[in-house]
Amino acid sequence: MKSLQSLVLVSGLALSFSNLAFAVVLDPVPPATTTKLDAKTQASAMAAKAIAYLKSKQDVSGGWSIPPKGPSYPAITGLVIQGMLMHDGIDAKDPAAAKGIAWLLSKQQPDGGIYDTVLPVYNTAIALTAISQANTPDAKKAIKPAQDFLKALQYSEDTQVLANNSETAKPVKKDDPFYGGWGYGNRGRPDLSNTAFALEALHASGLESSDVAYQRAQLFLQRCQMDHRLNDSPFAAGSTQGGFIYSTSANKDTVGSGQSFAGETVESLSGPPGTAATLHFKKDKDGKAPRKADLAKLLHDAIDASPETLVKSHASDILLLLGPNGDGQAALEMTLRCGIEDPAIMKSILATAFKDQLADPAKLEVRSVRAWKGESHLRAYGTMSYAGFKSYLYSGLSRNDPRVQAVMNWASRNYTVAENPGAGKDGYYYYILVFGRAMDANGEPLFNIVGENGKPEPRDWRADMVAHLATLQQPDGSFKSIDTRWLEDNDILITAYALVALESAAN
Repeated sequence: MKSLQSLVLVSGLALSFSNLAFAVVLDPVPPATTTKLDAKTQASAMAAKAIAYLKSKQDVSGGWSIPPKGPSYPAITGLVIQGMLMHDGIDAKDPAAAKGIAWLLSKQQPDGGIYDTVLPVYNTAIALTAISQANTPDAKKAIKPAQDFLKALQYSEDTQVLANNSETAKPVKKDDPFYGGWGYGNRGRPDLSNTAFALEALHASGLESSDVAYQRAQLFLQRCQMDHRLNDSPFAAGSTQGGFIYSTSANKDTVGSGQSFAGETVESLSGPPGTAATLHFKKDKDGKAPRKADLAKLLHDAIDASPETLVKSHASDILLLLGPNGDGQAALEMTLRCGIEDPAIMKSILATAFKDQLADPAKLEVRSVRAWKGESHLRAYGTMSYAGFKSYLYSGLSRNDPRVQAVMNWASRNYTVAENPGAGKDGYYYYILVFGRAMDANGEPLFNIVGENGKPEPRDWRADMVAHLATLQQPDGSFKSIDTRWLEDNDILITAYALVALESAAN
C-alpha cells in the first residue's frame, strides 16, 4: 500500500480527470432555479408520511419486521429509529420511538453487540447509530460496550475471534487485504458495506477520528478504491475510476481478488474501430445466470463456424464483460466489444451463438465504436463509492485529500438519483440512503457534476433526490419496491432507507 506521502504526490493526477469540476464543487455558484428551502420542506413532509406508515407497522414487541420464528434483525429497527429521531419534533419520548429503542436495547448481548444470533457487525453497527441519537440514560450506557464490540471485530492485529464461529474475523497484519475492514461476521472476509456501517456507528456514537479504528479502516477503504495511483492491489492495476467496489476479496479463499456487484468495465479505450453490444440473457433451467466462460466458448464456436474469412481473423479480438448483476463468474447482462467492424455481421454471429440464451433476440442491437480495445476492470458503483466517500470523511480526511478527491471526481461523472450508478436498479434504496448520508456529510448545498458538454454543472442534490423519491412514495407513505435484490422487496426496509435519506435532505 502506498504511503500517505506518495498519495499527496499524486493529488494532481486525481484532479486530472476534470480540474474544473473540483474547483466548483468546493465553491459552487447557485443556479437561478435552486429551490433548497422548498426541497427541505418537501423532504420533511414526505418523511412525516413515511414515519406514519412505519408507526402503523410496528410490531407489538416494539421492533419492526420481526419474523415469527426468528432470528430478528435489529438493523431494520435501527434504521427506522434513526429516521424517526432525525425528524424535527420527534425524540426518544415519542411512544413508538421509545418502544423501538427499548427493543433494540433488549437485544444487547453480554459481549456488547446488539444482535440476535446472526450478522453481529451489521446489526450492531446500525443499532448503535440509532441508540446514539436517543440520548437516554439506558441508551448512553449501551454505547461504549457496543463500540468496543465493533472495534474488537475489525480485522487487525488485535481482532478478537468470536467463539464457535468458523467464519469470524481473525487477526491479520497490515499487508493483508482484509486489514482494517469489517464483515458480516459469517463470511470469513470483510466488505465495504459493513465497514461503512461500522464507521458510521463509531462516528455517530462520538468516537474521535483519531482513534486507531479509523486509521486502520483507511487502509481497507483505499484497497477498495479503483484507482491504481491510490491502490496497489493487482485488481486495480491500470484503473483510474476513483470509485469503490464491494470488497478486496470475493471470499475468504480468494484473498486480494477484489469483488464488485456492478460487474466489469473497460478503461483506456484504444486501438482500431469495432463493434459493441449489450447482451441480455435468460436464466437457465436451474434458474441461474449463464457463466461468462460458457458464453465465450459459444461465441468463439460461432466465429469459427462463420464462412467469413475476415471474421475468423478476429476470433481473439473479443472482450466479454460481466454486467451489474454478476457474481464474478455469471450474469444476466453482459457487454461485448469486438474487433469485427460490421454491426450486421456481428449481430448475425451473436444471434447464432446465443440463440438459446438471449432473453429477447429481437432486441439485440450492435453499434459501431471508434475503438474497441481497452483494459477490463472491476466496475466501481454508486452504493460503495458514496459509502467510501463518507467513510473517508468520518475517518478524518479532508476533501483536499487525493483519495477523497478521486471519489468526488467519480461522483461528478456518475451523478444520478434515478438508479444505483453502475448497478442499475439493484439496491436502489440502499444507494439513496448512502447518497443522502454522503452528501449531508459533504456539507455543500450543491454538487458539481460533469455536464454533457464536459463543463461543470451545479446540481441541487436535495431537490434532485427528493423529486425522484416523490415519484416512488405511495399514498400510505411507504415506498414502491422496484427490485427484489438485497431484501428490497421488504416495504419496511426500503421505506426506512428512504426515510433516512429524506431526513438527510431535510437537515
